[in-house]
Amino acid sequence: MARITEIRSTSRPIRVKNRTALEYSQNEKYFSIWVQSAGQEGESSLHPLDIQLDREMAAQLCSRLHSFLSDTKDEAFY
Repeated sequence: MARITEIRSTSRPIRVKNRTALEYSQNEKYFSIWVQSAGQEGESSLHPLDIQLDREMAAQLCSRLHSFLSDTKDEAFY
């Protein structure tokens, strides 16, 4: 599991090819995220990209997500 120590913006293109599930867990120190392999939502296999956020990084991510959600006025969520 990798502890995130920096969050930065990028202009990489976003391509959505599949849907999958995200799992999370938290304790008093970390917020952890695991991503299921695409199409394996009912399985126990996890994608190798597993991350942990401490409170500082979680606050930064929360701020960026809030900005993203604030800019999404007319788009449908699925």
